Amino acid sequence: MSFALFAEIFSVIAPLVVLAGAGWLWAARGKPFQIDQISLLVTNFGTPCLVIHALLAAEVDRSMIGTMALATLSAMVAFMAINAAVLRLMKLSVRDYVAGLTFPNAGNAGLSLSLFAYGQPGLALGIIFFAVSSLGNFTIGQSILAGRGNLAAVLRSPMIYAVLIGVAGNLLQLQPPVWVMRSLQTAGGIAIPLMLFTLGVSLATLKVNGLTRGLLLSALRLLAGLGAGFGLSWLLGLEGVARGVFIIQCAMPVAVVNYIFAVRYSRDPQTMASLVVISTLLSFATLPALLALVLG
Repeated sequence: MSFALFAEIFSVIAPLVVLAGAGWLWAARGKPFQIDQISLLVTNFGTPCLVIHALLAAEVDRSMIGTMALATLSAMVAFMAINAAVLRLMKLSVRDYVAGLTFPNAGNAGLSLSLFAYGQPGLALGIIFFAVSSLGNFTIGQSILAGRGNLAAVLRSPMIYAVLIGVAGNLLQLQPPVWVMRSLQTAGGIAIPLMLFTLGVSLATLKVNGLTRGLLLSALRLLAGLGAGFGLSWLLGLEGVARGVFIIQCAMPVAVVNYIFAVRYSRDPQTMASLVVISTLLSFATLPALLALVLG
């Protein structure tokens, strides 16, 4: 690995590790942190502003918006099929684990890496992946765990409308007043730091239970994500920034929201907590290799 590539990889990983590490240290020292309120602020205010600003400001090939959405949908279908098959072979509950293994942490970790690695164009494409994945998790994923759909909750999510506004504005080449864009940029600026800090707090507070199962399923999440990311990017002809962002997002660990869903519907939350912690630690450990593959 050349020094230039090493320096580039370090510059991408360092902010993620520093901010998540600060959150872990904060929680480990017993400092107060209202994770539910902060998550609500990020989800319903910071992230929608980030989404709208990034999509309006991004200078990306507009055809890539639809291509990234299609690629993400294809990845979710592939993940669901692979994970269901492996879980059946392991004689584990498909209903308990398939959603958590299918929908990765495309927000806290994925958006951060997309931004740090590729700048605003990477963030805009990462947001498309995040939006499609989140929509799938809040509909199909949550329905699998609950045994019923929850369309009303999806329609109440500000994220859906933020994506619609951002994509429509990008396609129509709208240019809002400077004060609007700066307000969106400032408000959206809280999202990624708080996402990473909250991720660190979660890692410090969630407990690992069933180490062997956690390691096996975490490895499944990362390896299936990496394999599908490379395979689908080749099949769909993704190149450059789109290819790198897609592979990064596919290879992300289990998302914290999957633990929240598991608690809500009593679907083995202890194991899901273990998957969040173990897969995230494995992901952090393998990030240099992942970034070397997509940036090299």
